[in-house]
Amino acid sequence: MGMSRAIKLRIESLESDLNKLEKDYKDVDEKKRCTSNPQEKNNLDLQLQKIANDIKIKEKELKQLELELKQLENDLKETKNQTQYLLRLFTRFEFEKEIITCVQRAYHACSPEDWPYPVPDNLTGIVEQLEKMPKGSSKYTTIERWVGYLLKDSELPSLVSDQLREWGQQNIKGYSELLRELENKPKSKNSYLMVVVQASNPSSVSTWNKAGKYFVEAWFMPNDRVLEFEQLSQPESFPETATTDEIQQLLQAFLEEIATKYLSIQLTIELFLPLDLLNRDVNACKIDDGLGYLVPIGCEYPVLVRSSERLLPIYGRHRGRWEKKWCFLQQLIPGSACHSFVSGDDQDLDRLFVQLSQQNVIGLKLLKAPLKVGKGSVFAVILKAAIPVALWLRQNLSKNCQEEVDGILNCCCLHELPEVVKNKRLEDFPMAPDTNIGHHLSLLWEDPYRVPPCIEYSMSYE
Repeated sequence: MGMSRAIKLRIESLESDLNKLEKDYKDVDEKKRCTSNPQEKNNLDLQLQKIANDIKIKEKELKQLELELKQLENDLKETKNQTQYLLRLFTRFEFEKEIITCVQRAYHACSPEDWPYPVPDNLTGIVEQLEKMPKGSSKYTTIERWVGYLLKDSELPSLVSDQLREWGQQNIKGYSELLRELENKPKSKNSYLMVVVQASNPSSVSTWNKAGKYFVEAWFMPNDRVLEFEQLSQPESFPETATTDEIQQLLQAFLEEIATKYLSIQLTIELFLPLDLLNRDVNACKIDDGLGYLVPIGCEYPVLVRSSERLLPIYGRHRGRWEKKWCFLQQLIPGSACHSFVSGDDQDLDRLFVQLSQQNVIGLKLLKAPLKVGKGSVFAVILKAAIPVALWLRQNLSKNCQEEVDGILNCCCLHELPEVVKNKRLEDFPMAPDTNIGHHLSLLWEDPYRVPPCIEYSMSYE
């Protein structure tokens, strides 16, 4: 219930109480005029004094609430005017396209963890959502905190940030305190290593092999509440492009760089791979940390695969459906995920595309290893249908894995799936690879709002 609505209901209640008290006063006063008994008159006088005192208290509270309601309505009107000013400021000089990423980052930072709505792709939509967003325990409005996060963003054009700072100083009570509050806000423990792999010559690489050369870039996101990235450096000993064997070596170098700079309490590794490599057993990589005991990284961290094709500008035409499916994913209740996954094991890609395109379908599961990778494969259908989640086995096993896979999907809230898959990999690590699914599980997990910065490759051909 909004604050103004609550005040109006209390005012209505007080007015009703006052009407009743005034009627009681008239009734008692009339009764007093009609009696000649001195004792009864004295009792009625006491009743009249009490009723008059109650009326005085109620009238004082009513007057105070009416003043509060008027002030609140004025504040809401002023906030609306201020919001319109901010929109005009951002769209002035045609800055909207230049700052949309900044305002989306600030929106994401303001959002409660359970906020179910996707980040709008335009300024008007962002402001409308911010006005509906609860402010939580902060004494500042969501719009004010959003402005604060924007002012902390170094990528905001200086002409906009200068005018925005002037607006904040004039309109936000406790402006400096707000900036300190945002600076000292506890950061999430979740962090992400994002490694993007792109073929140096997409038209010539049809299978992953030693002849294939790939651009490899990596970013580290130390906090999942604010989309801030640090690009990691590639060792000087490596050429601009790498083979698949060298990608594992680069991954080790990136992890070593993170370890020297950050304390990553909960690290997730996301590998953006081209279609040809999506079925690669990247979670089986073993990183040598000098201790003489190697385990697959998928047993130490949630290791997710993602599609590097989704980072290409041409994929933008599918982004709206991708975001809608991600939004639906976030609203699923625990234990219901399996109903939102379809099986692609019959390998009929046309039928599969129709199934995946249904509004309530957000995931694909495969109990059999894909017969084909790359263009025209089941992975291409996943991209075409804008499906955000897929769980599959890279290798066919001699047993029926239906119950185990469905158990993984249904044992948790869906947002916990990366951690559940990691735990399954760890649980099956000591077991025989030919009979335990943990050795062969791949999880595609595509959050449309967590993507690395745009990449421009030189597209060298080797």
